[in-house]
Amino acid sequence: MGEFWKRTIFGVMFAIVVLGCLYLGGMFAAIMLAAVVMIGSTEIANLYSKQDGVAIKNTLQIMSIMLFVFLAAFAESPDTMEGNIFIAPIFFNIPLLIALFSKKHDYTKLVGACWLSMIFVALPCGIMMMFYNDYFIKTDNGSLLLIFSIILIWVNDIFAYLTGVSIGRHKLFERISPKKTIEGSIGGAVFTMLFAYLLNRFVLNVYFFDNYLNDMQVVFLALGIVVFGTLGDLTESMMKRYAGVKDSGNLIPGHGGILDRFDATFMAMPFVFIYLTLIN
Repeated sequence: MGEFWKRTIFGVMFAIVVLGCLYLGGMFAAIMLAAVVMIGSTEIANLYSKQDGVAIKNTLQIMSIMLFVFLAAFAESPDTMEGNIFIAPIFFNIPLLIALFSKKHDYTKLVGACWLSMIFVALPCGIMMMFYNDYFIKTDNGSLLLIFSIILIWVNDIFAYLTGVSIGRHKLFERISPKKTIEGSIGGAVFTMLFAYLLNRFVLNVYFFDNYLNDMQVVFLALGIVVFGTLGDLTESMMKRYAGVKDSGNLIPGHGGILDRFDATFMAMPFVFIYLTLIN
């Protein structure tokens, strides 16, 4: 099987599983996102291990999944959990206590890896669970907004790549990601904003929403997704460069690991959530 067809087939299968679980919501979304947290935190631990030989996998997995479960519980019952949200910062102090009493690990790398996993992976996945409660997103179709946003992230990835391959000449951030170009990023942004405008105007606002997002709001949403998605991509590229590897893992043939597929999503989703709560 050629590389192109392998990437295409497994990419489509991956998209069907992810979007299907998010559309079904409930336990399907929770289990899928919990798996993303577990695998993503494992990949971060492996990236650190490749460079420093620090065996921190269990700590990262436990701390990341604990934060995700807490945020998922808050997303499910915000009225009940509202008085306990102040507990969340405690999760970020636990790695400090573990490092304090650990004799095996360099505490700076242990704490840094834990915080990176919790902030970059667990926190965005917990935020995604909040789209299913109209307490946060003032609509009964929050899952569709979540899916819409993820599709925009993928559209940006695809068209940034195609534009960059076709006419890319000037490097965007050569020190971190040598293949990314300014032309590719601009092309991805233009196509993503156009796609978001058309899909919102002729599909979402016709069949699912009553003008939840107007034309200007959806264009700014798409632009924010492009900016923060690109930053997420560069952040993960920085981690891989630090570890000296091409991919974060090999879970998805032709695509790499979970971090390789969700890097833009991890950075973009907090922006999407904050943006939607502010405009409605």
